[in-house]
Amino acid sequence: MSVVLRRWSETEDVPQLGVLRRRLEAEGLRTAWFSETPGGTQGEHQHPFPETRWVLSGHLHVHAAGEAFLLGPGDRIDVPADTPHRVDVAGLTPVVWVSGAPASALPQASAA
Repeated sequence: MSVVLRRWSETEDVPQLGVLRRRLEAEGLRTAWFSETPGGTQGEHQHPFPETRWVLSGHLHVHAAGEAFLLGPGDRIDVPADTPHRVDVAGLTPVVWVSGAPASALPQASAA
């Protein structure tokens, strides 16, 4: 399995956070959203489950499987399990994205 990049159609509005989360949850994924400031990075890592990142605003560089991908608003990348990858904020604005992974890979948040 290889990394899959899906570009958002420019004819569609960029969806809201809740829309992206519902779409990923409909695929059986557990979701979380993240934000990072310019210059932010997540060093190279890998995990035993596939991961999806879907950008709401800003830009991310994702380095995976020997390739570099630039994601902008609405773009989605699916990284297979056990694929080393690194993520860097691109540009001078913060980035917000939704991450999805199989429910079995992430603990369920408990209600207080």
